[in-house]
Amino acid sequence: MKIPKTPLPKRGNLAKYQSNNPLQKYLIRRFLAVIRSVVRDAPSGLLCETGCGEGFVLRNLGDHGLLKQRRAIGLELDEGALRFAQGHVPEAAFLCASADALPLRDKSIGCLMLLEVLEHLQNPVRALEEAARVSRSLLISVPHEPFFQAANFLRGKNLKSFGNDPEHCRHWGQASFLELFRPFGKITRHAAPFPWLVAYLET
Repeated sequence: MKIPKTPLPKRGNLAKYQSNNPLQKYLIRRFLAVIRSVVRDAPSGLLCETGCGEGFVLRNLGDHGLLKQRRAIGLELDEGALRFAQGHVPEAAFLCASADALPLRDKSIGCLMLLEVLEHLQNPVRALEEAARVSRSLLISVPHEPFFQAANFLRGKNLKSFGNDPEHCRHWGQASFLELFRPFGKITRHAAPFPWLVAYLET
């Protein structure tokens, strides 16, 4: 994946996807392979990523030909990240929007992705309600705890908080992760590509 140069600071999502650490690159490749496998089988129609950051997932989908047959849109609150995404994912459109107030009509989306977003939200249920309202299917990922924190700690990251990312205010293990989504639809696929959890549900 060729990434354009950017003046943005190496923060969070950007630093992760631009890392030269071989292990981190390997884990991200495994994660993205799971995402692609689900998107290939997702309902036709508009593909939306809420909280798309700098657009790395959408870029990866485009690089593998998965945006040729469908329109894609990325939603993000961070204007700097949004400008970055617009510059290197020409196949997609981008809008500034919040996960808990989506500017989309009911069931207007074939598949909506919420990838590494819910753990940052004080009210993840509200974001899920909005996602289920606008989409026929949801693809969701969160850090797999306590393994995500342990991996951070072992590589010397966030030591003062024992590996917990200071931006994460919600944490899930596999059972609690799957239970969170049951009110919103039928879970048809789930996976645990270390150190993340992934679930796909039909709303």
